[in-house]
Amino acid sequence: MSKPGIVREVDERTPPMVLFEGEGIRAERLPPGSRVVYPPTSLPGIQDVDAAIRHALLHPHGIEPLPELLVPGMRLSIVFDDVSLPLPSMCRPDVRGRVIEQVLELAAQRGVEDIELIAANALHRRMTPAELEHVVGERVFRAFFPDRLRNHDAEDHDNLTHLGLTGAEEDVEINRRAAESDLLVYVNVNLIALNGGPKSVAVGLASNGVGPADAGAASP
Repeated sequence: MSKPGIVREVDERTPPMVLFEGEGIRAERLPPGSRVVYPPTSLPGIQDVDAAIRHALLHPHGIEPLPELLVPGMRLSIVFDDVSLPLPSMCRPDVRGRVIEQVLELAAQRGVEDIELIAANALHRRMTPAELEHVVGERVFRAFFPDRLRNHDAEDHDNLTHLGLTGAEEDVEINRRAAESDLLVYVNVNLIALNGGPKSVAVGLASNGVGPADAGAASP
């Protein structure tokens, strides 16, 4: 039972507590003296997820509705978070796939044909084809994989674009396709306030921080 704001001290009579363990959960009896902090009560669930997605795309904050940004002949890139979030893995249908399907539907209605999907895996391992399908859904996977649905590669310098330097003289490089797109749609999985926002592009689509010249100098 949720007890928001309550801090409970464990004693000998406390039953096993449900804890996260990797991608699963387990019941574990904690040592006496441990303190358990209960989180706030969860927000009410969304009854119609697809309708909520549609409303967000048509009524975004601080920008025009998505259909107004879609123009025939443009280059559209749809970028999405990899499977490092959430844990445990999201049940099908993955909400990222549900968002992507609606973006693709609006793009088709506006005559946009040059579309690519990129998993923003940063320096994480590449997602497997099965994991990509799990995220985007079977229909999108069949239509786009492998030529127009792929993992970002932070070490493929032929497919990176150098945007400049930070104030600390650090190189800023991101995925070339994303940099050269007319419109970039980023589909985040937001669990905390720190997640999401423009920084996701700089993180998920960044290089490994080693430029081509440096990489060559480091070769044996």
